[in-house]
Amino acid sequence: MTLEQSTAFVGRSAELAKFSAEGFGRRTLAETDHLRVVLAALEDGQEIPLHAPPLDLVMTIVEGTGQVMAGASVHPVRAGDVVVIPAGETRGLRAVGGRLVAVNVVSPPPGPGDHSHAAAPWPAEEEAPDVAALILAEHSGLFPHLTDLGSLAADSARLDDHSLHARLQEVLGFLRDGLLPHAAEEERSVYPAAEQMLRAVGGATRTMSTDHRFIGQMVAELEGIEKGSLSETERERVRRLLYGLQALLEVHFTKENEVYVPLLNRLSAAERRALHARLSGGEHGHQEVT
Repeated sequence: MTLEQSTAFVGRSAELAKFSAEGFGRRTLAETDHLRVVLAALEDGQEIPLHAPPLDLVMTIVEGTGQVMAGASVHPVRAGDVVVIPAGETRGLRAVGGRLVAVNVVSPPPGPGDHSHAAAPWPAEEEAPDVAALILAEHSGLFPHLTDLGSLAADSARLDDHSLHARLQEVLGFLRDGLLPHAAEEERSVYPAAEQMLRAVGGATRTMSTDHRFIGQMVAELEGIEKGSLSETERERVRRLLYGLQALLEVHFTKENEVYVPLLNRLSAAERRALHARLSGGEHGHQEVT
């Protein structure tokens, strides 16, 4: 038998996937006498129930994160993982933390009754510490020190030498003994762990969007000050906002230039042409700033 899909095709899983509120979505991409290729689409919390058909299965997780039952064990999976389960072994899949899309290649094609599933529930998950809460609590302890940085910037012009030296020593103590070790540990452990998840869920540019949100808030605050009377207090706010914007924008553009922009030339020729056309023209295009 020839492929059910009569012509070769290439598509993106996000566009081919069919999600359903009634249960996990499935779309058959190809079928022969020897195999069936199905694109499975699961909303957060949905699952392919546990079953053990007499069929070999090769599963590739293409988007998202979840858990797979392979034989007698549950394994965490994320985009890029491949699962091989021999015929007769228990298998099941569930989405955890958001949508999940997987390509399932089954051989031979399933027949009537092959997808009947066991009544047994998934094994209970092991307990694990809340890492996110730990990091958020640590960050909450750092934020007051950021206010101290702004206060010192505001006071620096009027402080005498002795007071300025004393305040600088306090700030440097935080920066040297608190902030820099914190940053070094994040580089060693937090960022590599987050990188794995960002690749799986396609959220690698969200940090840049957070920069944009802060930039917009600071611009709006400046606009509000400009419309009112410029008292000494308001002038100091302008000074702090401008220093903050300068630092934030320098870091933001450096991240774009060094990390994101070089990736764009890996796009296909058609994708690069479309992006270039959007950026080089129109109201919202990237224009040279003079």
